[in-house]
Amino acid sequence: MKKLVTVTNETILDDLRSKPDITLVFPLKSFCVGYPLEFEVSDITDFVLVNRILDDFDLDKLASLLNGNNIKGIIFDDLGIIDIVKDLDIEKILLLDHLATNTKSINYYLEYVDSVVVSNDLTEKEIRDIAAYANKPLVVNVFGLKTLMYSRRLLLSNYYEYYNLEKKTILNANIDDKGFKIVENSYGTKFYTEKYYDAFKLLDLKNVLYFWYEPLFLDNAKIKQVVLNNDLTGIPSDELFLNLATFYKVGGE
Repeated sequence: MKKLVTVTNETILDDLRSKPDITLVFPLKSFCVGYPLEFEVSDITDFVLVNRILDDFDLDKLASLLNGNNIKGIIFDDLGIIDIVKDLDIEKILLLDHLATNTKSINYYLEYVDSVVVSNDLTEKEIRDIAAYANKPLVVNVFGLKTLMYSRRLLLSNYYEYYNLEKKTILNANIDDKGFKIVENSYGTKFYTEKYYDAFKLLDLKNVLYFWYEPLFLDNAKIKQVVLNNDLTGIPSDELFLNLATFYKVGGE
């Protein structure tokens, strides 16, 4: 079983690098939203993560950064990046978040990239069906804070300014009994679920290139517990949509 693990704590790097089944994912500085820890491309030897929408200037800057470096792969969600990485000898993984929800569209994108991250908005059955009919091995989220929304607006800054409050870049919030974690940087704002997405029941899936772990905001001991042992003891988690379809009939009888 091959694992992708997003680096969310620098002090655990040596522990994870020593594992042959783990490939590390580094949020690329100035090209990510929602990650308090980011890395210069010169410090990355595994995968870079680019998860924000880019304009033409950003795409040109990214193309310059990626050329001549020792990265092994890239995970990205802006379709413009396909063109700037097409000739690079690296693994290319497309992260469409809420859009990679059916076999037909995923197989279309697989013509241009090495793999696609299946959306975690889907039920267990839907993910299994997609994996069974995908033309290439896929990437499957199995652990992490689920992304609920991403905005290029500085929503926390606007909130603090409006209410004349001290600014924070990370906020825990609630709507009724639902908890959220909100993370902002200069490129936008990301909303996460409060509980961690638990999809370990998918670890027996076939046609998978990587199983992806994103241990945001966990300490070293918890990261090793989750990544190395698939153990969620003491970690608030939920299967979320694995057992809850997200389509509803509106109106009518």
